[in-house]
Amino acid sequence: MARQLRSMNKQLDRVMKNFGKESKRIWKTGIESAEISPSIIKTSDGRRAVDHKDLDEKIQKQFKLSDDEALVGVYLIYKGSNLFYVGHSTNIARRLKRHFSKPFEKKPSKKEKQLKPFNGVLEKRNMSIVIYRITDEQNYMFRKRLEKIISYNYVPEYLKWAYGSGEDEDVRKQKIRTSHKRTTA
Repeated sequence: MARQLRSMNKQLDRVMKNFGKESKRIWKTGIESAEISPSIIKTSDGRRAVDHKDLDEKIQKQFKLSDDEALVGVYLIYKGSNLFYVGHSTNIARRLKRHFSKPFEKKPSKKEKQLKPFNGVLEKRNMSIVIYRITDEQNYMFRKRLEKIISYNYVPEYLKWAYGSGEDEDVRKQKIRTSHKRTTA
């Protein structure tokens, strides 16, 4: 049994060493990055929203994309100078639009509480988005690793909110009961 453990540890050491080399290679040669500041407009009912057309134009211009080309990679949403949210997607523009449409969807009261932080980002008005584009199709899986590395090292405000600070007891109990679902995704 001890021999199997030593053998497995050696194999994992090699895997981790190769992971580091491969990640460094991708970071140096297969990542393109940019920061955009989407326009926030006031809707007819007085709420703030991200201008989706402006968001599309800024992303296409910044990364020189054609109309039908999707932007694959990792995105970081900043509220002022604080990291608010980290995500990854095979179509970042579409994913960002969904994030910023959520506060306007009609949801049951429990869902409204989950959307509260995104409302705060829109109200702050000082929002920026950093995008790390994965330029090589063979490295698309790297985006998931990069998202996890950034989230682990910088702990976005949304994660702090979602997993425990300053929320009511019912919401905290619900999150504890379902936390296994969040960690397996």
